[in-house]
Amino acid sequence: MNRKYRILLCLLFAGLLLSLAAAADAARVHKNMLDSRLAEVVLTSKADLQIIDEVGGIVDRVRGNVAEVYLLEQDFNQLRARGFSVRWIPDLKKEFLKKLWDETRDGPDPLQEYHTNDEIEAEFINWQAAYPNLFHHESIGHTVLGRDMWVAKVSDNVTEDEPEIEVKYISTMHGNEPVGTEMCLYFIEDLLTYYTTDPELGQLMNEYEIWLIPMMNPDGNYSSSRYNANGVDLNRDFPDRVDDSVNTTAGRQIETANVMNWSWAHNFILSANFHTGALVVNYPWDNDVIKTGYRPTPEDPLFVFLSIQYSRWNSPMYNNPEFQPYGITNGVAWYYIIGGMQDWNYTWMGDKEVTIELSNTSWPSPSQLPQYWSENRYSMRRYLLEAKYGVRGVVTDSATGDPVKANVKLGTIPYLTYSSALHGEYYRILQAGTYSLTFSASGYETKVFPSVVVNADTFTVLNVQLKRVPSPEISTDPTSISEAINICDSLDVPFTIVNSGELALNWSAVESYINEGGYGSAVGGGWRFIDSDQSGGPVYSWVDISGLGQQLSFTADDQNLGPYTIGFPFPFYGQNFTSIRVAANGWISFTSTATGETSWRNKYLPDNTRPENIVAAWWDDLSPQRSGTTVRLYTNNTDSLILSFNNVQSYADNGLYNFQTVLLASGKIVFQYASMGTNRLNSSTIGLQNSDRTKGSTVIYNELYIRNYMAIAFCPNSMVALVPASGSVPAHSSQPVTARLKSCCVPTGVTSGILAISSNDPVTPLLEVDVTLDVTTVPPEPVTDLVILPEPPNVRLFWTATAYADSYSIWRSENYPVELIGGNFLGSVADTTYLDTSAGASSAAFYVVTSVR
Repeated sequence: MNRKYRILLCLLFAGLLLSLAAAADAARVHKNMLDSRLAEVVLTSKADLQIIDEVGGIVDRVRGNVAEVYLLEQDFNQLRARGFSVRWIPDLKKEFLKKLWDETRDGPDPLQEYHTNDEIEAEFINWQAAYPNLFHHESIGHTVLGRDMWVAKVSDNVTEDEPEIEVKYISTMHGNEPVGTEMCLYFIEDLLTYYTTDPELGQLMNEYEIWLIPMMNPDGNYSSSRYNANGVDLNRDFPDRVDDSVNTTAGRQIETANVMNWSWAHNFILSANFHTGALVVNYPWDNDVIKTGYRPTPEDPLFVFLSIQYSRWNSPMYNNPEFQPYGITNGVAWYYIIGGMQDWNYTWMGDKEVTIELSNTSWPSPSQLPQYWSENRYSMRRYLLEAKYGVRGVVTDSATGDPVKANVKLGTIPYLTYSSALHGEYYRILQAGTYSLTFSASGYETKVFPSVVVNADTFTVLNVQLKRVPSPEISTDPTSISEAINICDSLDVPFTIVNSGELALNWSAVESYINEGGYGSAVGGGWRFIDSDQSGGPVYSWVDISGLGQQLSFTADDQNLGPYTIGFPFPFYGQNFTSIRVAANGWISFTSTATGETSWRNKYLPDNTRPENIVAAWWDDLSPQRSGTTVRLYTNNTDSLILSFNNVQSYADNGLYNFQTVLLASGKIVFQYASMGTNRLNSSTIGLQNSDRTKGSTVIYNELYIRNYMAIAFCPNSMVALVPASGSVPAHSSQPVTARLKSCCVPTGVTSGILAISSNDPVTPLLEVDVTLDVTTVPPEPVTDLVILPEPPNVRLFWTATAYADSYSIWRSENYPVELIGGNFLGSVADTTYLDTSAGASSAAFYVVTSVR
């Protein structure tokens, strides 16, 4: 999952781990559409599609003035209330897939001729064994439910990364549209079987590196769903140059992030993704500022040509009367989508991609697959063969001859292609003509070729040498950090910033964001998180405050109550706060009075449109004003504050939750989750952000993660930081600094992190230093000499400091043995004495003091 950074609060009690009281803009918000149904909506104009999008509908296809749209019940009702003609219709592809799964799931051949994800893996294993020099497969990551996302590479010398043309096909990002899966598998078999006798296939094998992901959404495929397991349409989840313009994986579904990360590791120049439900090649733009009409890219003639090169060899597509001429369409001219994969590839990746709809029948009978293959066989090869035309060459350093990763710009078009860092090779697909090409790279002089001639049906070779300009050059000594450390301890190690360049080096360092699905670091550094499933993580220990503190009374939706006194200064992102405000929607803030949509619509943090100084245990659209909910706030006015939401309902979808937020004077934060039910568990944000909303931590955003009886702890420290955190190093010099390692909120055992050093080195503006901590559990020594003396009407406790203890927790009961839960907890102190002012006239009391690390 796409979780972010967290922070831990682990308390070690005499050998027991106990948790007590214990970047950028966000990706576009998605509703969970798993309960959506297919509806038919009559359009008065294409502008109606914007209203459908605003209410949360997912358009599947548009025919004339009728759109087929996936809607949740409330969105269906909202469209009807706004005067739309809308009716439910059968979702034939979902019904067919479900029926096929039901009939074959337990048989010897699930899905018959259609391949399951497991069968794809088995096929790949067989091919790799039979063709070890031509076929390779690997997983690019896991889905929400843990399934592998398999990718295949087909090429001569397949185990080597050669300076060849890289292309890709991806299919079934909608789980209930698997025809493309089968076309990819047919294509692989064709390449492996006939490349020695078929010149076109031979050229592809010898000059290309062909990559294929036959099934991007196996979770959806197994559940007969368009969506992934979080109910998100993956072809609405990519960065979008108009409506979601930060090219980051932050806040996106794990399947989307896997494809993005995999694509960044390659240099694809031509690709396509396969769907069903229509018969057409769809080319960019899929989205624009104006969301109706023909919206061309700056390279529209090339996209039209490439689209025709696919459709012309597929007679039913080319002659489809719905899309004339040529069986192709501009995306927005058909219907716009936000967050589509093809626009992302062109905008940021230098990759010309189109979306190919293979069949009007979304899920044709398995017996028809050979016919579909015969219709697409030559289209799939000849579309990719177009990648060889245009301009190609190698970009190198003029002095050393080393390859240079450079930007290749066509005229004034801002959408670049790139040379590879490994070999320096680049390919820019162009039709016949004369072009201006600009080559630029960090640390090098820019070079312009104003009149590059490209002839038809061939390629022009243009090798480029770039001259390095004087600049700083960063390195470190050591190049990585690896240390053993006790749990929740600190260790300083020597570290040096080295500048081998000709100019002064200005640098700054911070722990890099990382999320390992149960622990990690925050955007902007300064915080760590860990959950109770991790070794060394917090132990769930609900604090019952039902008879303590005050009950908060919410009387309306989205209220923001307060301020309430914390009872002690609480440090948060460099500021001390003495009061909080409590929002109805599961979050607190030290300053924000936000209500309305800003309060209830959760986002990925940090987000500059959402409340500042926020601490969000379960940020969702909640309704604590309804009967049956109790919200209580308790502070011991010394070192801990507890806020509990009990039996709070979600505004919709029958969620029912129990959770609490704990603030400790040390700056640590703990979230605890009791019974969270089974409904609406993938629509919340867990995290925090600072006052200017530039730094923060998102544990999850609209993802399945939380279970009953779980805890998450946050620690206000990085795992690694440099002291000082920034500096300037003269040319050909170095600066000794200290690498400060801290293991609070770091799992026991070996944990990896990254120290990110930003600098004005143009070649390496961000240097990532690997950091490895081997965290061992050394418990604090127990308290063995507790002395109890009366100081009427109070009771004074004394003890001797113990080894490895950072603080001590005090417990009292009228019964023996003392249970370390609930209202028996009096508080924590760093000193070795405690005055119990609440003892009163109790005739007998038993005390326990536990050492804490």
